[in-house]
Amino acid sequence: MKVGIDTRTVTPVRSGVGNYVLNLLEGLRWVAPQQEFFLLGQKQNLETIGWNLPSGMFHTSPLSHESHPWGDLWEHFLLPRTLQRAGVDVFHGPATLIPLASTGFSRVVTIHDLVAFLFSETIPKKYALYMRWLIRQVVQKADRIISVSEHTKQDLMDVLKVDPAKISVVYEAAPPGFQPIRDQTKHAWVRRRYNLKGPFLYHVGNIEPRKNLVRLVKAFLLMRQRSNLKVQLVITGQKGWLTNMLFRELDYMQLGDEVIFTGYVPRTDLPLLMNAAEAFVFPSLYEGFGLPALEAMSCGTPVVTSNISSLPEVVGDAAVLVDPERVESIAHGMEIVLTDSDLRDRLAKEGLVQARKFSWERAARETLAVYRRVYEEK
Repeated sequence: MKVGIDTRTVTPVRSGVGNYVLNLLEGLRWVAPQQEFFLLGQKQNLETIGWNLPSGMFHTSPLSHESHPWGDLWEHFLLPRTLQRAGVDVFHGPATLIPLASTGFSRVVTIHDLVAFLFSETIPKKYALYMRWLIRQVVQKADRIISVSEHTKQDLMDVLKVDPAKISVVYEAAPPGFQPIRDQTKHAWVRRRYNLKGPFLYHVGNIEPRKNLVRLVKAFLLMRQRSNLKVQLVITGQKGWLTNMLFRELDYMQLGDEVIFTGYVPRTDLPLLMNAAEAFVFPSLYEGFGLPALEAMSCGTPVVTSNISSLPEVVGDAAVLVDPERVESIAHGMEIVLTDSDLRDRLAKEGLVQARKFSWERAARETLAVYRRVYEEK
């Protein structure tokens, strides 16, 4: 069985889906070292992955994953011939896209969320309309769908009427490096690096409306106002879309150095920032999985997150759950974590236990089982 995988989201600067693909590839190489893979991508993708592939086992794509619609047209109608010539038996699109045409190979797709259907107002209108059409085609053509949570599986069943027998839930996990770091000299180093002057709350994610940053900042200011807690809010992430209104609102609040936007930071710095933080705050409006919350728990950092979408499924009882649409609820969640040391200690311990329920080794084995199943069915 030869497995083809689209790696075009694994770029040097990447967000959630790119990290999912990279971690899955590492897991697959660990659990199935003899498995034959055919990777699709560009030069920067292969360099980031770091695999020393034999000649003929990597196909250079002329277009990136973000090239809509030309990259999609290439994938749908030209890529299938390449996969057929390479003898690929199963092709996995780990970032929502697969060829709509097939010439003898089975197709597996990972669906991370249905934001284009359920929160279309948080993404550009034309893109939302296009992705709604495309995802409908993808779920019909795929031989098997991997969902990253039970919640996303239910969304697929409710919104797109997908047969549940066609869906396999395979959870993500925190990658290596996200673990408790007790060395205070490293905490001090990361504080100096990002000019952090005292205790801070931490958030990471692309800067876009779905991450609910305006309510987060309003809740932070409300909490500081009424509790007199001297704490900063640190927000890490690269700019996504629809950010103009967001930054206009933030500028209007005149935050000064109470709220710090670091921009994108190296992945190696994230565990240090999470360890140095008093708590991780993630009041997202919608997540297919919510990996940053799990990464924070893996560091032993208390988590405050939303009580909707997949997040309760991921964090279990090991986090403070808040209503992301209510500023007061978010403010209260942050305040109780900062002021209740017993709660903070309990969340840190229970978060570590909850995080250990997820692993990339398990995710890789379950994904490999999906490949084998569709290969045998074909």
